[in-house]
Amino acid sequence: MFRDYAEGLSRTALSRALQDHGWIIPASQSIHILAVSVVFTSALLVNLRVMGVGRSGRTAPQLAGALLPWMWVGFGVLLLTGALQTIAEPVREFVTPVYWAKMILISFVVSLTAGYSRARLMGEGRSTRFVPRTLDIGFALLSTVIWVAIIACGRFIGYTSPLYV
Repeated sequence: MFRDYAEGLSRTALSRALQDHGWIIPASQSIHILAVSVVFTSALLVNLRVMGVGRSGRTAPQLAGALLPWMWVGFGVLLLTGALQTIAEPVREFVTPVYWAKMILISFVVSLTAGYSRARLMGEGRSTRFVPRTLDIGFALLSTVIWVAIIACGRFIGYTSPLYV
């Protein structure tokens, strides 16, 4: 479905330039993996705190406040390096179903997190909690599972793309 578009993109000057410099893709992939580590570790630490692990020290909102800047920077780096990799090897990316699964999961976890955060903010200052504890734990578990699935999909792109290219 996307093969024609991907093949056209692979013939653009930018894609050709990225392909012609053999160091760009490995460097981009290495930086991408480091950024994944920052984002995933930050999300995992917050999710574990939401689930009640490590009850001493910072609260989940305090921890999220401290880690959110790192997550945003990491997410920005992920977008940049992911775009470079996609432009450099569009056929490999666009024709592989795992790539699209990864994109859908990223969209879902970002939407889920935004909705959850909004619900948590709406409940602040009320006498009864707007978000029950079971929903907190459910969100944290689901978010963690989705991030693990995103990482797995990212790794499988390279291994499954030869089946589709």
